[in-house]
Amino acid sequence: AFACIGWSSLDFFVSLLSPIKIKHQDSFTDEELSQLYMVSLHFQLEFPDQKYPLTHMHSQLLNVFKRQEPTSSKLQRDVALSLTRIGWN
Repeated sequence: AFACIGWSSLDFFVSLLSPIKIKHQDSFTDEELSQLYMVSLHFQLEFPDQKYPLTHMHSQLLNVFKRQEPTSSKLQRDVALSLTRIGWN
């Protein structure tokens, strides 16, 4: 979602994500963790020379993302369509 609305500020991502610690992991749903994995992909594309603030959760985020439904959700299809429209594919 951040990618679609144009957030490309390193400071924004670091400020938003840095407070999330290992002790907070249990407070997220699988859907939220899956979304955080997609945010990590955007972060890697936008800031390839920076360390993702949730690197300590990468394995968990990836595992949850892979467990999600094998077909695209409506949100994912809408995001993909929007990205294609702006030429980011």
